[in-house]
Amino acid sequence: MVQRRVGVGRIGLLIGLSSLFAFACGQPAEPEASATQEPAAAAAPVAMRTVELSPALAQQGQALWSSCQGCHGENGEGRVGAGPALGSESFLAAASDAFLFETIKEGRAGTTMIAWGSSFEDEQINALIAHIRSLAESEPAELNEGALAGDAGEGEQVFASICAGCHGRTGAGYQETANGTGIGRRAFLDAATNGYLRYIIRHGKTETQMRPFGQGDPVAVANLSDDDIENVIAYLRANAW
Repeated sequence: MVQRRVGVGRIGLLIGLSSLFAFACGQPAEPEASATQEPAAAAAPVAMRTVELSPALAQQGQALWSSCQGCHGENGEGRVGAGPALGSESFLAAASDAFLFETIKEGRAGTTMIAWGSSFEDEQINALIAHIRSLAESEPAELNEGALAGDAGEGEQVFASICAGCHGRTGAGYQETANGTGIGRRAFLDAATNGYLRYIIRHGKTETQMRPFGQGDPVAVANLSDDDIENVIAYLRANAW
């Protein structure tokens, strides 16, 4: 990966959860041979903030935002069936600048998130990131980027009973249900780190219907243990399509 002066080069939008941020349907891929991974040494921490934020840069990004608000809303509130919410404190805490940069530049295959790399220069993408950061104040989260140690078989049961109602049976999101974004596509899962997924599942995505699911949270929808969360992520990765 190549890091640029005030931005980031190619690196993994939602979006939405949405990807952060996700949209079109496909056929589920064959599960990977091994559903369980042994714990390993913690991965190197992700550089969460690499764009030098300034009011001037955010203002430049706001001027470009008209290209984005049709799907993501005037204030980043998102549009069901079009684009996930970006003006979320917990999402922006967990989403690195690299995650945002790559999503904007390369888009998300199989979704309505097209690649903007041919329309915007890298500096303009950095400006958009600065504007997105201004939509909700957040400090960068400390993500657990350790190796995944979940069991996909166990995760399938948790996903079916808790996650599928909003995100769809195959994680296709809006193509299967009107309640949640797509989280099963390979394009999203290749971009989202284990730390990002752990954080969003545990803490939820503020300003959206994605409530916290982590054990011990007073407003959690379900008290998922750390093992439960690991298993769900393992299931998603083993069945990415």
